[in-house]
Amino acid sequence: MESDNHSILRCHILMGPPASGKSTLAKHLSAKTGAQIISTDEIRKNLYGDDSRQGDWDEVEEIMHEKIINSISSNQAVIVDATFAKRPWRLEITQNLPIEKKVEWIGWRLKTSLEKCLIWNRERERKVPEEVIKTLFSALSNSNFGPNLSEGFASILEIYPNNDLQLIEDINRELNSINQKIGQRKKKETQKTFHGYSRLLDLERLLYLIKLITFFPGLEAKDKLTKSKLEEICNPAPEGSMEEKASMLLKEWRGKCYSDINKIEEDLKWLSSQGFIGIVNSDKPIRPPEPNENTSLNLGGWHFLAEEEAFIRVMTLIRYILQNPHSFEKGVKLHNHLIEKLNTVYFPSETSKIRKDIEKILTPYGFRNKNDNTRHGYGLGAAILSINRLDELFKISTEAAKRLNDTSAHSLNEEIKTRFQWAGIKSGKTTRIFANKSIVNPSLTRSDSLANSKHTERLEDAIRLNHLIEIEFFSSSAKFSNSKKEKFVEVWPIQLIFHNIGWYLAYELKEFSSSKGPIQTVRLDRISLRKIDFSRKRTENETSKSIDRLNKLIEVSGGIYFGDSLEDQNKIINSKDKELEKNLVTVRFRAKENIYKFLREGLQRYPSNQIRISESDPKENWKPPNKSESFFSLKRISGDEFPYPIEIDIPLWTLKRDIDFKRWILGFRDDIKIESPEILVTEFKDTFRNLNNLYNK
Repeated sequence: MESDNHSILRCHILMGPPASGKSTLAKHLSAKTGAQIISTDEIRKNLYGDDSRQGDWDEVEEIMHEKIINSISSNQAVIVDATFAKRPWRLEITQNLPIEKKVEWIGWRLKTSLEKCLIWNRERERKVPEEVIKTLFSALSNSNFGPNLSEGFASILEIYPNNDLQLIEDINRELNSINQKIGQRKKKETQKTFHGYSRLLDLERLLYLIKLITFFPGLEAKDKLTKSKLEEICNPAPEGSMEEKASMLLKEWRGKCYSDINKIEEDLKWLSSQGFIGIVNSDKPIRPPEPNENTSLNLGGWHFLAEEEAFIRVMTLIRYILQNPHSFEKGVKLHNHLIEKLNTVYFPSETSKIRKDIEKILTPYGFRNKNDNTRHGYGLGAAILSINRLDELFKISTEAAKRLNDTSAHSLNEEIKTRFQWAGIKSGKTTRIFANKSIVNPSLTRSDSLANSKHTERLEDAIRLNHLIEIEFFSSSAKFSNSKKEKFVEVWPIQLIFHNIGWYLAYELKEFSSSKGPIQTVRLDRISLRKIDFSRKRTENETSKSIDRLNKLIEVSGGIYFGDSLEDQNKIINSKDKELEKNLVTVRFRAKENIYKFLREGLQRYPSNQIRISESDPKENWKPPNKSESFFSLKRISGDEFPYPIEIDIPLWTLKRDIDFKRWILGFRDDIKIESPEILVTEFKDTFRNLNNLYNK
């Protein structure tokens, strides 16, 4: 049956979950309109001899499309009987089939309740798994992506099937009123100014492409975590040109109808010309492409962004957020702040309009989570920093790669450098550098040592995945006196730490008699990774607790040596502030004025509750910095050669065996006088006596 305009063919698409009554509706609708029924169930029966066999969907879909095209080319109206629960399935028919004739698509939405679908499914011979019915029912009920006129439907008619007589009556009523409904809709749309992205298919392809590019810059991944996320969409990750990669990703991620490589190529050119990619901070007005022949083929409804003014407004908003992630102004409501920044497309009073634009586009299309914290503005995908802040991050990664031999920083640095070149961004002058550097040259270490980047990557994988590992301590490596002489040890790796001169592995010893072991550290060039035990792993919660323990030990110890006793470590870790004092040893020394001034400038070596410093000389015009008064609680000893007492509370293991602590104290030479504990006084007396004897032989 054709519409009143005899150059337009009226065709029908049925939409409903399995067992909702589609086939019955198709039968009565065909009898009334003379339209040919094209059923996916019938195609499966012809292909596989059984309509219950799902078979190869691509094969079924290809035949369905061929039948639709042939029928319409012969001026034969069709009724397409399938679930059409997802938008890409519907768009493939309404806006993507290569049909030259103008077609008016009518959607018939079966509103059968889920309960009734499940009952009818149990009663029929060919049963569909109930989870499938529930999933498709949910998709059809989706408030953002359920059946909509903007998908190219001239009208969507809702049917509540109960019995045949009622169904026939409902069909007749809807068909009798359909021309009036379509006419009323078209009158409302006569004033619209369309553009090249007015069709929903073209608009969504563009939005999904923007999302892909913002979440996966360059549509590739250098790091393993990003690569795994990309492979969740398409595995293996696609290769080739940007349009080729985008085509494959969009096909797998959103549907075949969005994967036209030629159109994606045009989309990329348009995004580049409008400042979304390839140009830094463009603020020129958005100019949508002109309407094309496909625009005129749409005889259905339109998305609100089909109107040129709305499209320009929302695309300007998206571009601004991409270029100015987390833009906000303290004391100003976010929507008012954005309106002020985008005053060429929003008026000051249009807070409800910008809110709706965000709710209708940014949230449904996955640019942001529905319940994320937007107090400090929006960030889309990977865009969380401005160009200037990215440049600062680039400089930091450069220094980390150059000075610290950080393999992760080196990889990150190379990627940012490449992206800057693509975007035409020139990095500014470096104002800060690291003077500290790793003393270990990985190329001069043993090939199997963990200082070698290829082995470090395996170690980092084990850390991320919480796996148990076995490490080998090199017998040829330097060791301090009294160090244990283990060869092979099973450990839970916690984190990699850069400390003073090199990279260290912080690990927890695997104990057979306890769920926890002592935490220790070892420099990467002194060990190798013997194996990763993929059969044994810890939970995220267990690993998180180990990290907390490690951080507490570093804080209290002022370094990365923690002894080798789990009992001693637990006393420190489990102690509250007042209890902690009982498990620490107080080192007290007095300093000359020059050393005192150095010490009072560096108050972060130990927590504030572990260090006490002398008050200053009253004659000196100096006051403790803000919030640091509590440090300066000891009385100055007037008239003494060493008038400034200092007290530091440290773990016993630090006092006995932490080489860094001893070097720090020893570095003050004769400008300090140690008073306690006696064990430290005796050790330093012996050290200086031995040095004196050595040089006076």
